[in-house]
Amino acid sequence: MASIHFGICDFCDSACGLEIESAAGRIISIRGDQEHGFSRGHICPKGIAHQDLHYDPDRLRAPVRKKGGEWEEVSWEDALEEAGSRLSEIQRKYGRDALALYYGNPIGHNYGSLLCLVPFVKGFKTKNVFSATSVDQLTRTLVSLLVFGNQAILPIPDIERTDYFLILGANPVVSNGSIMTASDCKNRLLEMRKRGAKIVVVDPRRNETAEIADAHYFIRPGSDALFLLSMINVIFAQGLADPGDLRKKIKGLDRLKEIAKNFPPSRVTKATGLSEKDLQTIATDFASAKKAVCYGRRGISTQEFGTLATWLCDALNIITGNVDRPGGAMFTTPAVDLVGLAKLLRQPGFFDRWKSRVSGLPEFNGEFPAAVFAEEILTSGPGQIRGLITMAGNPALSLPNTRRIEQALKSLEFMVSIDFYINETSRYANLILPPTGPMENDHYPILEYNMSVRNFVHYTPALFPKPAGAKHNWEIMLDLLYHLEKHSGAATFALGWLKRKALYWLRPDRQLNLLLKLGPHKLSLKKLMAEPHGIDLGPLEPRLDKIISTKDQKINLVPEKLVKDLTRLEGRIEQWSSPNKDEFLLVSRRSLRSNNSWMHNSPRLVKGKPDCTLIINKGDAGRLGLMDGQLARVSTQIGEIKVPVEITDDIMPGVVSMPFGWGHNQEGVKLRVAKEHAGVNVNEVTDEKLYDVFSGISILDGIPVRINKY
Repeated sequence: MASIHFGICDFCDSACGLEIESAAGRIISIRGDQEHGFSRGHICPKGIAHQDLHYDPDRLRAPVRKKGGEWEEVSWEDALEEAGSRLSEIQRKYGRDALALYYGNPIGHNYGSLLCLVPFVKGFKTKNVFSATSVDQLTRTLVSLLVFGNQAILPIPDIERTDYFLILGANPVVSNGSIMTASDCKNRLLEMRKRGAKIVVVDPRRNETAEIADAHYFIRPGSDALFLLSMINVIFAQGLADPGDLRKKIKGLDRLKEIAKNFPPSRVTKATGLSEKDLQTIATDFASAKKAVCYGRRGISTQEFGTLATWLCDALNIITGNVDRPGGAMFTTPAVDLVGLAKLLRQPGFFDRWKSRVSGLPEFNGEFPAAVFAEEILTSGPGQIRGLITMAGNPALSLPNTRRIEQALKSLEFMVSIDFYINETSRYANLILPPTGPMENDHYPILEYNMSVRNFVHYTPALFPKPAGAKHNWEIMLDLLYHLEKHSGAATFALGWLKRKALYWLRPDRQLNLLLKLGPHKLSLKKLMAEPHGIDLGPLEPRLDKIISTKDQKINLVPEKLVKDLTRLEGRIEQWSSPNKDEFLLVSRRSLRSNNSWMHNSPRLVKGKPDCTLIINKGDAGRLGLMDGQLARVSTQIGEIKVPVEITDDIMPGVVSMPFGWGHNQEGVKLRVAKEHAGVNVNEVTDEKLYDVFSGISILDGIPVRINKY
C-alpha cells in the first residue's frame, strides 16, 4: 500500500518541501508539497532527481580501495583502519600540516555533517583546510565579520515588503535565492511587481531574473565596486543619504562620504559600461524609494574586487536606512540561531591570523583560499601537503586550473574521499568511504533557515531506514577521526575514544533538539515532528541590537583594512575604460537543472537542450564568423577548451558566459550518464593565480579570454 512522506529537498539553499509517495520500500513519485508553508508546492527538476540519486547504479554502497589500479570492496573496519594508520603515519613523518582537508557545499545542506564539522576539522590539527567557500561566498561572510562583527550576521533582502529590489551578480529566479532562501522565488518576485514594487537587475547578462524585472542594465564584469561607489557618490551629493534610526549605530558615515567623492558617475561610466544618466537614475530611485534593498551574490563575490563590492552593497543599504527595517536588508530570527551560538561560544569568525606557506594568502576561519590548494601540495618544503581527505567536494572540477589540481592530486602519498561516487576527484583516492543518501537521512536546514526571507522551521525524519552496514556522513567523520587518533599515541587515543563515545551519544538529532530548545522560539523536535509541513514563524523582524557583535556595538561602515584596497580599484579605471577589443571577459552562470558538479549523473537533469554552451553576443559572433552550435576555441595563458556556441542578444558585447561543474569525460570516472553528457570544464582555462588580493577568493567572473573559430 502506498504511503506519503513529507520531506525536504537538500540539493540547494531553497529547502523546498517534498511530497514523496512510496510503496514496499520503493519511491513511486516526488512532487512539491502543496501545503508547505514556505515553498508553497514549488519544486524544481533537482527535487524530482532525488529518485535518480537514490537508485543510481553508479552510487557506491560500500567502501572501496584502489588496488593495482582497480577498485575492490572492503569492509568498513579495514577501510577506516587503513585510513587512520596511513594518515597518522604522514603526520608523524612530516608534521601535522602535511595532512589537508577539503570539503564541498553539500556539507552545508546536511545538518548532521554540519554539527560534526568543527570537532572533525579541529581533530586533525592541521592548518591546511580548504573548502568551496573561497570559490563561492567567502566575501559575504568576511564582510559580515568586518562590518557587523560576526560572520553569521547575514543581511537578507526582505522581498515580501520592499518597494525597490536592486540585484547585482545574482539570478534568484534560477537559484531560488543563494544566501537568500526564497523557494518559489520567481512567483515571489512576480508578486512583488503586482503590488507595485520595482525590480532592477544590473548584470553582464540579461538572465532569467532580468526577464521578469522592470529594468536591466549591462555592466562590465568586475566593475560592480565602481558602480556602487558612484551610486553612493550621487546619494551623498544629492542629500539623499538618510540612515534614519541607524545613524546612532554607525561609525564611519562621514568617512564614506569623503571616499565616495572620488567616484562621480562621470569618472566611472566608461569603466562600468553604464551611462551617467543610468547611474544617476538608479541611485536616485533607490534612495528615494520608501523601502529598498540591494542584493549581490556570486557574480559580485568571485571577481577581482569581490570584497569591496560586497562591502559596498551593505554600505548602500546602510546609508539609505535600509538595514534592519521592513523592506530592507534584515536578519532572520531562526529557530536555531547561529549568530547567537557564535556569540555564546565567542566564535564570531577570524581573518588573517596566519598566511599560506607559499603565496602568503590569509586564512579565514581556519581555512586557506582554494587558490593555494595545488601549490601547497606541489611545492616542497616543511608543511608541504602529502595526504588529503576530501568530503562532499570535487576540487578536480570546481577549482581553477584543473590540470594543476590533477597534477597535485596525483602526487599525494595517500588520499581518502568521503563520497558516493568515483568522480573526477575521488578517482585519485586510495580509499572512498560512501555515506548514506538523502532519502536515508533526516533533514533540518540549519543554514538555509538562517538565510531565509521569512522565518520558517521544518524538520523531517528519513524516508527509508539506514541500510544494514551503512554509515551516515557524520558517523564516517567521527570514525575516521577516531582511527587517526588511535594511531597517534596512547594519550591521544584515550581522548579520541572518549570524544567519539560522547559525540556518538550526543548524536546530531539530540544536538538539534537542544539547539531548538535554546533558540529564540523555544521549540523541540517533538513539536516539529507534529507539523509535517513546517511552521511559519512570521516575517523578518528588526533585531540588529540583539545580534551586533562589534566591540563597540556599532556598525563598522568603513573597515580600514578594506579602504586600502580602493587604491588598487582606482588603478583599474583607466584600463577598463579602454578595453582590449581582441579580448573577451568570461563570466559564469547558473542552471536550474544543475548544482555545481555533482548533479549530472541524473537522467532527468541532463536530458533536453545541453546547458554547457558558450553564450556570446550576436554582434561578436558575427565578427568572429561563428554560427549557432559551432565549436569555438576559448583560450587563456594556461590552456584552451572547445565549446559549442549559443548566440544571443542577452549578453553584453565583449562578454561570454559558461556554466561551471562540467567536464565528465576523464579517464577513471565511473559516472555513466554524466560521461554521455560530459560537457566542457571551464576551469581548464581559469588561472588559480587570479584572485581578489584582499580575501583570496578566486576570480571566476571577469576572466580575460580569447575566442576563436575552431
